[in-house]
Amino acid sequence: MPPKNGTKRRQRGFIRRRGGSYQVLVYAGTDPLTGKDSYLTASTKDEREAERIRTRFLAQVDEQRQAATKAKLGYVLDEWLKVHDVEETTRDNYRWYVERVIRPALGDVPIKKLTARSLEELYAQLRHCRDRCDGKPYVEHRSEEPHECRAVRHRWGTGRPSARAREIHDCAKARCVTVECKQHACSRWQRVAP
Repeated sequence: MPPKNGTKRRQRGFIRRRGGSYQVLVYAGTDPLTGKDSYLTASTKDEREAERIRTRFLAQVDEQRQAATKAKLGYVLDEWLKVHDVEETTRDNYRWYVERVIRPALGDVPIKKLTARSLEELYAQLRHCRDRCDGKPYVEHRSEEPHECRAVRHRWGTGRPSARAREIHDCAKARCVTVECKQHACSRWQRVAP
């Protein structure tokens, strides 16, 4: 219903023509991280469809179903870890898990695009293999530094071995250990019982 004084009521959101299509923009509030205005946007070639999109966006804003920020999941997790009130060892475990599992998979996904499906896909990968290898074979190296992938770790006994002892050393008798980088074998995350 128009106002009684004859002025037009301001329309929430708008549709503008851009080339051969219509762009829908609806104000969704201020981004709490950047302080900039946030808009829901979409484009279509049909004018009636543009009006339906605008109505849907307005309903989302009214129900506050839309994420208020354009921040990515990795940033949000970092901010959460800064303020989450837990023991330092627990925070270190959370940080390790974020860096090892969540950030490589979903760290660059904006919060508003994070869906239940993307989480379920990550869970499915972790159920198959905790390294999310996608079935591709690779070598699990012992160290990030340059190294020999196969090395013998000698057991010399007590004290420092002399040069003569090194010459006549028998690895079988001394039970020396061969250490090598191994082929990856898929293993699942172990669920801890409550």
